[in-house]
Amino acid sequence: MPLMMRFPFLSSLEPAVSLASRRLGIRACTGRQAQISTRQSSTAASKVEDHSNNASGKRLTLDTIRSSIVTMEYAVRGQVVVEADKIKNELANAAKSNGENKYPFDHIVYTNIGNPHSVGQMPLNWPRKVLSLVDLPRKDGVDNPNVLQLYPADAVERAIEMKDDLGGNGSGAYSHSQGAKMFRVDVATFIDERDGGVVSDPDSIFLTNGASQGISMILNALIANEKSGVLIPIPQYPLYSATIDLLGGQKVGYYLDEEQHWGLDMKELQRALDDAKADGIDVTTLVLINPGNPTGQVLTRENMHDVVKFCANNKIVLLADEVYQENVYDPDAEFVSAKRAAHETGLLEQNEIELVSFHSVSKGVWGECGRRGGYMELVGIDPAVKDQLYKLASSNLCACTDGQIMTSLMVRGPDKSSESYEIHENQKKTIIESLKKRSKIVSQGLDSIPGFSCQPAQGAMYCFPSIDMPPGAIKEAKQQNISPDTLYALSLLRKTGICVVPASGFGQREGRHGFRTTFLPSEEEMARAVDMIGKHYADFCKEFKE
Repeated sequence: MPLMMRFPFLSSLEPAVSLASRRLGIRACTGRQAQISTRQSSTAASKVEDHSNNASGKRLTLDTIRSSIVTMEYAVRGQVVVEADKIKNELANAAKSNGENKYPFDHIVYTNIGNPHSVGQMPLNWPRKVLSLVDLPRKDGVDNPNVLQLYPADAVERAIEMKDDLGGNGSGAYSHSQGAKMFRVDVATFIDERDGGVVSDPDSIFLTNGASQGISMILNALIANEKSGVLIPIPQYPLYSATIDLLGGQKVGYYLDEEQHWGLDMKELQRALDDAKADGIDVTTLVLINPGNPTGQVLTRENMHDVVKFCANNKIVLLADEVYQENVYDPDAEFVSAKRAAHETGLLEQNEIELVSFHSVSKGVWGECGRRGGYMELVGIDPAVKDQLYKLASSNLCACTDGQIMTSLMVRGPDKSSESYEIHENQKKTIIESLKKRSKIVSQGLDSIPGFSCQPAQGAMYCFPSIDMPPGAIKEAKQQNISPDTLYALSLLRKTGICVVPASGFGQREGRHGFRTTFLPSEEEMARAVDMIGKHYADFCKEFKE
């Protein structure tokens, strides 16, 4: 059944604000299922009516705002990170006033989020040069008589080309709501070449503020009501669970197999779908993160073929989160895009797959998180639905223009014949080789700690170890009304300055405990961090033995 027929509300899709207002009666799922009831709606209504009697006298309070905002969680910037920022400020104030440092460390090691430049990764030079020329007024940049003394000729040429496509005025004006046409052509050409000649249509490309905006936009369309279900991997990136909660949908978890390098088992995927159907959930969507976050696995070609067939057979829209496609470290692993898998199985040519894929300048070797550049490609999506998504994009006017520029530069670097090509490629190679080393330092180092188990990081930027939690820690966590993972992560932070994310924030099997860490800080910093984690765990086990 076409997407438009399954989701008739799309024919009159309003901007996100209006859509949100129609869903105020939905309580986002805090466990396995989201629920809606007349009693809850009535209670919420009474709270709104009684706003003048609340203690603060404010119209906008926790009782009157949309309840799903309160219940949604985003672990990578959660309780542990808030505490880390507080300690960071205390350390800075103590250093500034020559006061006493009450902690046994002098800085925070942030390994909680994939934010490469914040922990020392240097930006690639050529893209920054082009971007600066597009940003500068012509007289100070591309038309300056001395420009070639500061910039390579290929950077100047590319900047002129970009300025012309942006109407000659640089990056300060709005672009087309899907993104500048030339940049979308660059993305389409990149996809063609990546997938061995599989044709990509620039008009099916949307440039977005990072991959996150595209993901939120699509989920906004797919979650039509409180019965709409989204299959998400467990563990998963919290953006998905948070957005599903916010929109009032149903999270339907399928477990990855930790003992098989976090592999995808099709029987488990079918089990999750069958259970959801038995509960009356209409599963519309499957989220696939490849390479994996937080698990670091790279799915095999066979896995990818199985997934696209599963989605086609069950009329499920596939959301392929492929932002780490450049981050593959295992020499025996290969990134295979969902679109390529659909082509290789014949589903693409038969128009039997509904697919949206995402990529971003925030990851790979680029790490340009603050630029908010990314794209999504629609494949096999009903044209009428695409028109509604364009309307939704138009309500946000356009993606950040600097992010669009950086996306174009990511997918189309300097020409091979240019003076910048070899320098640019060598910079990229240096970063990826260092990431390979760090992935081994962390995964092998953590796996060697007694009581830890850590699968190799085949790709992405993360390790997701499991740890044996001492009984006393489980008891103490219960008394504090927090997860044992959170108790451990807070202890690690306060004793070592290392900031990780509790595994419970990503989802995991009952009885498992652990955390997610990046391996983005320097090789030396990560080696030191692994050593401290091992020493802290020994002390932690002694402290909470009983």
